[in-house]
Amino acid sequence: MRRAVLAISILTVVPFTAGCSRPGALFSEQNARAHVNMLADTLGSRAVGTHANSLAREYIIEQLKQSGFEVRVQATDARRRDLGLSARVSNIIAVLPGRRREAFGLLSHFDSVPEAAGAGDNALGVAVSLETARVFAARTDREWSLFVLVTDAEESGLMGAAALVGDRDVTDRLRAYINVEAIGTAGVPVLFETGPGNGWLTAAWAAHAPHPRGGSYAVEIYKRLPNDTDFSILKTHDVPGLNFAAVGDSYAYHTPRDRADRLSPRTIRTMGENAAAIVDAVQRIDITQRTSAERTFFDIGGTVAVSYGPVVATGIACAAILFGLMAWVRVMRVVVRTNGLGRWVLMAVWTAAAAAAVCGAMVGMLWLLRAARQVYHPWYAYPGRMMALLVVSGATAGWALARAGRLLPARAHGARHPAIAWSFTLPTWLALAAAALWFAPAAAYLWTLPLLAAGVVFTVTPPGRDGIVRAASVVVLAVTGTLWLRESTEVVRFVVPVMGRFPFITPVFVYPAMLGAIGIMVAPPLIAALAPARPLVRPSILTALLLLATTVAAGLAYIAPAYTRERPLRRHVRAIQEAAGTNAIWEVGSVEPGLDLAEDAPAGFVPVGEPASVSVPWGRLTFPFVFRTTTPPLGPPPAYVSSFTTSALDKGAEASITVVPEFSDVTLLFLAPEGQTPARSNLPGRLRAGRWTAAFAAPPAEGITWRASFAGVAPDSLAGIHVVVQTPWGTHPPAWLPQERSVWTGNASWVLRLPAAVAAPPSLR
Repeated sequence: MRRAVLAISILTVVPFTAGCSRPGALFSEQNARAHVNMLADTLGSRAVGTHANSLAREYIIEQLKQSGFEVRVQATDARRRDLGLSARVSNIIAVLPGRRREAFGLLSHFDSVPEAAGAGDNALGVAVSLETARVFAARTDREWSLFVLVTDAEESGLMGAAALVGDRDVTDRLRAYINVEAIGTAGVPVLFETGPGNGWLTAAWAAHAPHPRGGSYAVEIYKRLPNDTDFSILKTHDVPGLNFAAVGDSYAYHTPRDRADRLSPRTIRTMGENAAAIVDAVQRIDITQRTSAERTFFDIGGTVAVSYGPVVATGIACAAILFGLMAWVRVMRVVVRTNGLGRWVLMAVWTAAAAAAVCGAMVGMLWLLRAARQVYHPWYAYPGRMMALLVVSGATAGWALARAGRLLPARAHGARHPAIAWSFTLPTWLALAAAALWFAPAAAYLWTLPLLAAGVVFTVTPPGRDGIVRAASVVVLAVTGTLWLRESTEVVRFVVPVMGRFPFITPVFVYPAMLGAIGIMVAPPLIAALAPARPLVRPSILTALLLLATTVAAGLAYIAPAYTRERPLRRHVRAIQEAAGTNAIWEVGSVEPGLDLAEDAPAGFVPVGEPASVSVPWGRLTFPFVFRTTTPPLGPPPAYVSSFTTSALDKGAEASITVVPEFSDVTLLFLAPEGQTPARSNLPGRLRAGRWTAAFAAPPAEGITWRASFAGVAPDSLAGIHVVVQTPWGTHPPAWLPQERSVWTGNASWVLRLPAAVAAPPSLR
């Protein structure tokens, strides 16, 4: 009983303790909250090109000037050739001089997606930057200058950052920075990405952040996700930095639910105090230094953080493998001596079968839960119930196989000894550590540190002594619990809404696989520490308790709503109108099979599997369930072609098209004739769905002119050019879309009517 109490205490207290945080800087949560309220509640959605976007920019400039910063606006056309995209952006560049011209930067973006007020993404980042700037401006002993860089159009292809790295003053002076982002609205913001040559900066975070939260394992996860931030642009220009994001409660991300009242006070305070502490700390550090390798870093219970370089990481890895091998040899000697090699092999097979049964039970239970409901993701709104069901069903399956072991011949039964568990665990951990070092080195510490702990304790202690092995298992359990329990809990909470944003049905093995990976690290030391030395007197009681727990967990998971107002289903709606069409085509897509529209919705929606037949590449929504119908026209397009000229060249032809928008929050698409790629173009473009396309977001009121020349074609063939204007539904989607448990993204597209081409005089080129 004492062993159980000790183990449970370690598991519950060590990983989750956060009561000994360092004192924070003079950051005012109240001031930062006021900035969030202004940007998210008063102004609302701040998509690039909108009036609210302009008002937000004016507000931020005013606040920075009040703090004593020199402020200018970088108004320019940003271009990204890799995306074939251009945009009219207005970045805010503010500087507070120090004794040295080189500057440390605070980076955030003030725009939001059209559908959201953007309290978390990214009024949080702007508010933290503004308040940290105010705190820092009060200092008189500034060694380094401070940049506050607030970009535009981050949500439209990182276009603000693309323009920022073209500013000579910024690139000449910026030596390091922190970027504040959000994919959620709760929890302590996490350090999830670091830039090149910044080991010294990671060490400053570990040493000075009052609420350190993060781990280099997140770097490995993030690089495999289809996400980017402004950090991605600056990183390619070799500017070292730290990338922070709030990740808790990410159900509101990029939805109308991302409101100011949903943003946690703790999130604002901890991110702000961390940012202020780092800005203060770098004043005593040489920010011009560079390191060649990335560092391993992680926090311990949100209280302290550890950061070490590749030499230490290599030393830990080598020591872990060496001690792990020695410990396994010592443990195997005891196990083979007490059980014999044949029995050990049989127990290994039985253990592997038990692990397979546990995983199979979890996958099967999740499949049954899905089959019993009318939705494919019944766990979305209440993932905790699903996880509880998986844990108890896996435990029940493992216990059932253990009880089935009684059917084996008596001579096949091994002696009860905790060392047996380690005889299977140590080689498994060795293999996992080696794989992590090869495939995900930034995350390898999650396996090498527990392996090192186990290797050391079982090398220096006699593995044949039952009590000593159990005590050593508790020590290892403390290490694995500290590294794994809190992180895995938050990762699972994070992954569920992330998977809900992907346009495919989540496979039923995903969450059992995650729990299985956690179980491999946590379950063996727990079993070795707590497993009884003698058979249970009445094992049927445990069997009944497990069956009862499985029944209760299954019932709770079954009755849980799949989607709620605060955790809604993501859905997509779009429409397109041909230039001379008498109808518009509508599509609705989702990861759930139901259409579920309001009574006044257009009639005739039918499920489809093929793309609609239109004159431009429109494709098919990538969701598994797509419905389509036709309706009367959408109305007049929000842009028009004011001129279209063609001219003959010596070896080809040239086209010039000017498009004038009615509103600035639109995107213009210029599509070359089918099978043609411009030899020259004044706008960057790329192939999209088989057609070369140049896009321009947030065009100026006077319009945009696209000029392109084509080799080996006649002017008449340029009549195959198409121009499309897209506008997002934003915060006002069609009224017939249900909003209670769903959120919608999408756009309307118009193929613009081209006037008859005017032949221009032949070019002199």
